[in-house]
Amino acid sequence: MMMKKVMFSVAALALGSFCLAGGAGKAHAGIIPYSVIAPHEYQLPVGDAIPKDGINLLLSYNTFRDEGRAWDGDSGARSLFANVNKFAHIFKIDGLDKFGFLWEGVLGFGSLQLKNNTSETGMIDGQTGLVAWYNPIPNMSCVLEYWLYLPIGSDNLSGHSWDHSFAFMFNYHTGGFTFDGDFGYKLKGDYRDMGVHLEQGNVFFANAVFAYKFMNQVEPFFKVDYQTTETGKDKATGAKTSGQSELALGIGNQFKISDRLNLALWYEAGVTGRNTTKTNAGYARFIWSF
Repeated sequence: MMMKKVMFSVAALALGSFCLAGGAGKAHAGIIPYSVIAPHEYQLPVGDAIPKDGINLLLSYNTFRDEGRAWDGDSGARSLFANVNKFAHIFKIDGLDKFGFLWEGVLGFGSLQLKNNTSETGMIDGQTGLVAWYNPIPNMSCVLEYWLYLPIGSDNLSGHSWDHSFAFMFNYHTGGFTFDGDFGYKLKGDYRDMGVHLEQGNVFFANAVFAYKFMNQVEPFFKVDYQTTETGKDKATGAKTSGQSELALGIGNQFKISDRLNLALWYEAGVTGRNTTKTNAGYARFIWSF
């Protein structure tokens, strides 16, 4: 079946940062963009591997993060759970045998626990995007992706801005070894909420996953995720707002449960950073094909 060939044929979900902290001295809580990628994320089909009617995929990305520690300053948050779900449709254009295309839409929910014993639960910002890729050789994919971030989430879980991101992604696999990597740039719109107007700093990010498959249920992998955010400005006072950065490492395993269902589990920890909460998180990624 075609579905067996494209079980991992998925472009990455660009989870954006949750802007949770407010005043001076408070570190921002956030997820490194694209840190949800796992093995085979950019191993994408072209030509006859894509049926005439295309391929539909449903992905669920889940993370539980301890937000209690920060690299600099204090963190106002205690923990964050996020469940982000994406529908993706892969399609082809006749005559472009080495190319493939994908449309994707994202909705999700989050639950934020604060240190003052209050909590916020609701919808996070939505996303929609387009992806195009080229396979110069059968075991390599070169991918371009665009995301539009929609500020429709619940108040304390929303970025309160219209954002755009552009990324180049790459996959190479040979034998049991697979490498997936990306780098990109997120253009942040102005933050507007409750009388606050901020010019936000743009974000550069890069991610890599190295995996080796021994059997369907044993595919260990190692991850590296990085982001740095430029300084911003308070539009009312002209004061500069601090930038932030973090480097995190992760380790996990991918399991093939069936021809249509795969699961990746991993733990990730921050190793260095500034002005952000320290990553201490568990992740789970499910992929269903239908």
